[in-house]
Amino acid sequence: MEVHHHSHHPKKWKEYITEFLMLFLAVSLGFMAENIREHQIEQQRERQYMVSFVADLESDIVNIMEGMPRKDARMKAIDTLFQYFNANQNVTAVPAVIVKKMKRAAYDRSYVRNTTTINQLKNSGNLRLIQNRRVVDSIASYDWRWSRVEYYRETYITNQKDIYHLEEEILDARDMIGFFINNDSLATENSSPKTGNIRIRREKLNAYLNLLSRQLIVTKLDKENYRKIAVMSQELINIIKKEYDIK
Repeated sequence: MEVHHHSHHPKKWKEYITEFLMLFLAVSLGFMAENIREHQIEQQRERQYMVSFVADLESDIVNIMEGMPRKDARMKAIDTLFQYFNANQNVTAVPAVIVKKMKRAAYDRSYVRNTTTINQLKNSGNLRLIQNRRVVDSIASYDWRWSRVEYYRETYITNQKDIYHLEEEILDARDMIGFFINNDSLATENSSPKTGNIRIRREKLNAYLNLLSRQLIVTKLDKENYRKIAVMSQELINIIKKEYDIK
């Protein structure tokens, strides 16, 4: 019986290089495919965040614009009080309609920004997903504007509390006690009698009117600041929709 021996020829160095290059190419293509896939996923997540952020901005605009007439009503009430006390400087009792204006001058709408999406981006570290420089810069400017408004809000609320306090000291509760007993309204503006006269403590009136003067100016500034935010919100919406092709 013949036995055939198969000879194994050693590989040439070119074959080793070829195998190495093929392996390297396969691994590289694998990494590239994975990177492309991750990049596509991050782009999808980035766009989803922007869609959600646009919804937040739109809700901010609605909230702000709904509150503007309330600010106007407050400023009008303060003006009415100035005119009344200017024409009646020695008054010791005020009609119910003026008490109602005092109630209206005391309160205003406090805006709370919709921070759902921006908080998710910050808390999860996903702000890095936003690669569009124009959008990043616009969001930063928008955040800065809100931080300024929120800074002044503390003073605004403090003044508002002081107005409530002075109002309570000025109006004689004895003339309104019957109304308090029968009042079932949930609205602040309706928490005063509809008719009759209410005695006042004049010694607190000077501080009250001075505070109203300050709060009138602050309300005007507050309205203007929120108007600017509404404009910035719409501009940011337009930028995001354009850059991310959001309908």
